[in-house]
Amino acid sequence: MLSKSVQLLLALSISANFLWGENTSLIKQSQLLEAELALAQKPQAYFIFQVKDKKISLKARGIELKEWEIKKIRYFGNSPPAKPIPLLKKSTLFPPKRKNIKPGSVTETGEFKLATLELNDMPTTYTLSMEGGIYIHIRPQSGSFFSKLGSVWYYFTGLTVPPLKKIWFSIKKRPFTTIEVVLKNKKDCKELYWAFMEGAECLIF
Repeated sequence: MLSKSVQLLLALSISANFLWGENTSLIKQSQLLEAELALAQKPQAYFIFQVKDKKISLKARGIELKEWEIKKIRYFGNSPPAKPIPLLKKSTLFPPKRKNIKPGSVTETGEFKLATLELNDMPTTYTLSMEGGIYIHIRPQSGSFFSKLGSVWYYFTGLTVPPLKKIWFSIKKRPFTTIEVVLKNKKDCKELYWAFMEGAECLIF
C-alpha cells in the first residue's frame, strides 16, 4: 500500500498532467525564440517540437527542411527548459540492423532529400532520450486491429507509469518529462528516426 504522502503526490502529479504546454509564459517564449536564433546561426540541422501547433520541424539556418504532422500528443512532468536539448540516445525493441545511419542530405536549394529505400529497416515505435530527463515516445497512428490494441496499452501505461516515475525522480531531486507523440503513419516515424541523429539538438515549444 502507498503511504498517504505518496498518494497525495501522485494525485497532484496526475492533476498537473497536460498543463505545462498551455501555460508557457511570454518570457519563456522569448527565450525559446532567442535559442532558435542561436541554433539557426550554426551549420548543424536542428529540430523544433511545436506542442500547440502539433508539428515537428527539421530546420537548418532557420529554413524548414522537413515537417511531420503530430496527430496526437500527451505530455507529463516538468516543463522543458527554454534552451537547446540534445538527443542522448534512441531506444527501441527492434533496432535497425545497420550500426551506422547516414541522415538525409540537403540540396543547394534547401530541399531535404531522404532515400525511401534507406527507411526499410527503421523502427516505427521508439523513445528519444533527451538531456535533462526528457523522454519523447514516438509511434504511428493506429490502423489495424492489433495496432489499436497496442494503442490501448500505450494509453494505459501513459496514465499509470509517468506519475510513478515522476515520484521516483522527485525523490532523487531530478527533473522528469515524458512526451507521447503519435505521427500520421509508419513512414513518418521512420523518417524522424532516420533524421534525428544522436547529439542533434531540439527545442520544445
